[in-house]
Amino acid sequence: MEETELLKILYNQNPWWEEKAVKVPEKKRRDYYMLQKDLSDKQITAIIGPRRVGKSVLMQQLIQALLQKGTPSKNILFAQLDEPLFDAETGVLISRIIETYSKFILGKSLDDVPTKVYVFLDEVQHVEKWSEALKSYYDKNYKLKFVVSGSSSAGIKHGSSESLAGRILLNPVMTLKFVDFLKFKDENNEVENASLTLREKLKDAIDEKDPESFFSDLKTFYAALIPKQRKIETILSEYMIKGGYIELIEEEDYGKCLQYLRDLIQLVIYKDIVKVFGIRNPKNMEDLLLYLGNHSAEQLSENSMSKKLKMKTETIGEYLDYLEEVFLISTCMIYANNRAKQLRNPKKVYISDCGIRNMLNGTYSPRALADNTDVGRIAETVVRNHLLRLVFHLDTYNSKCYYWKNGTEVDNVIVYAKKTVPVEVKYQNDIKSEDATSCLEFMKENSSPFGIIVTKNKLDYKDRVIYIPLWYFLIIC
Repeated sequence: MEETELLKILYNQNPWWEEKAVKVPEKKRRDYYMLQKDLSDKQITAIIGPRRVGKSVLMQQLIQALLQKGTPSKNILFAQLDEPLFDAETGVLISRIIETYSKFILGKSLDDVPTKVYVFLDEVQHVEKWSEALKSYYDKNYKLKFVVSGSSSAGIKHGSSESLAGRILLNPVMTLKFVDFLKFKDENNEVENASLTLREKLKDAIDEKDPESFFSDLKTFYAALIPKQRKIETILSEYMIKGGYIELIEEEDYGKCLQYLRDLIQLVIYKDIVKVFGIRNPKNMEDLLLYLGNHSAEQLSENSMSKKLKMKTETIGEYLDYLEEVFLISTCMIYANNRAKQLRNPKKVYISDCGIRNMLNGTYSPRALADNTDVGRIAETVVRNHLLRLVFHLDTYNSKCYYWKNGTEVDNVIVYAKKTVPVEVKYQNDIKSEDATSCLEFMKENSSPFGIIVTKNKLDYKDRVIYIPLWYFLIIC
């Protein structure tokens, strides 16, 4: 590609160089504020997550904030690396972009740049040896701040662990959490304040083994949110069917939402999985994903799935890895002190977004909420996916989430600061004493500071078990 052609593409992708206005969504998800703080760090900021969750929008919002704070417009470079015109450049694309930018836009060598330059690289995993290219610039101590994004966990983590160890900050950005979905539908400072405060209070309660204090805070904020409860629950019902993809928030036609998700799955399978991992039979991948959609939140053995789907066990294992690496599913191991026991027991598998789950199993309709069995499965899927965000906040690298089975079963077990907290989902109108049996047994066996049962409408505290309604629990996460 000639320099002039490359420069033309960059001008199209960076309209602020010519002082052109750029329309950027005003509402910001919570991830934005964490990423904004990272801009002051030297380390490379990596935004990783599934397709169409708003990674590019987050980058544009960060760029807009920089411009509003007075950053010179030509000190900001954005490059959409999955641009088809870039395909011929392969492994040299990043260096060619930065060299062309330095020569024609900055008008000077990177050695001579007096103030910080921000380089945003979207879908960076499309470029071969991208991590080596960034390492080269990073280690020369130029005044460069890199922000990269990627839709493949493997593509980003592999590069970051090999070439960029200690040089990169990984920031998972998934489909919207309920608290962000709620914020986009109904801006409310009381909910936001309750969410941020209670999340910290929960962390303190685990640290200090003090469930009573946490429950006292829960009651205080609950009283303040009661006037909003009906509206929050109405929005939760919508969220439990639609899921957390931003583009579906304002779409009222569920048929259009359904088609959007079907098209998205085809795009992920055929562009991200087939292209990146080179699988030969994408129909098998579709069959597996459809099966998982009908069994989300269940323990699934690869041998059993192999027989039912008539696929090799090794292929099932590989495909599960691929689906997890493009963020369509998450897997969960049994909680055990013995690693061998963890490996012997089947994993639980969850679809990573409840809307995708509903689309796959044919329940993408508000009518699904009237089915007590299915709505319970939806609730389990939603809670699990929110717990993954919660443990990331508790401790990015050391906190984990498991399930437990020892005669009885606990849906989720949070492990943080060497303490375990069982989290059960009982999304039903009546909560009986026996519904706490599994939770209490786990607490006794593992010396847990307390347990949590996520209910449909009950807020209570008994025998060191905190009962929290689903809508309220999701706000905390």
